[in-house]
Amino acid sequence: MIKFENVSKSYKGEKFALEDINIDIKKGEFVFLVGSSGAGKSTFIKLLLKEESPTTGRIIINDIDTTELSRRKIPKLRRSMGVVFQDFRLLPNKTVYENIAFAMEITGNKAKDIRRKVPTILSMVGLSDKAKSYPSELSGGEQQRVG
Repeated sequence: MIKFENVSKSYKGEKFALEDINIDIKKGEFVFLVGSSGAGKSTFIKLLLKEESPTTGRIIINDIDTTELSRRKIPKLRRSMGVVFQDFRLLPNKTVYENIAFAMEITGNKAKDIRRKVPTILSMVGLSDKAKSYPSELSGGEQQRVG
């Protein structure tokens, strides 16, 4: 569940990226966030991930008011979400296998589970043959699937 209550976000106290947003996304709903460049899509996602805080209003995710969330609880909130970033955020000095393994390590998976699951994940997204490749050697679509 995601709920924005009268959420606004302004930068430098001037221009609003988002203004007085109210949205209630229920469990199981599938939602697309679309809009022209500068419409506030990235700001909306940053607010969800607690990379930014709203100027005004409240954001509630899974019954947790994230506007009051302490810094140390943010990683746990983020682990409850799945986001594929537009820029993929892959580490350029790590192989495809290492990028996936690193993400799993950060989220608390055990080494033996990582070794077992990474090949399965690569197979699921059709990239088994790219495990030893670096992000710069992949197409945009392949990078997105790794992300």
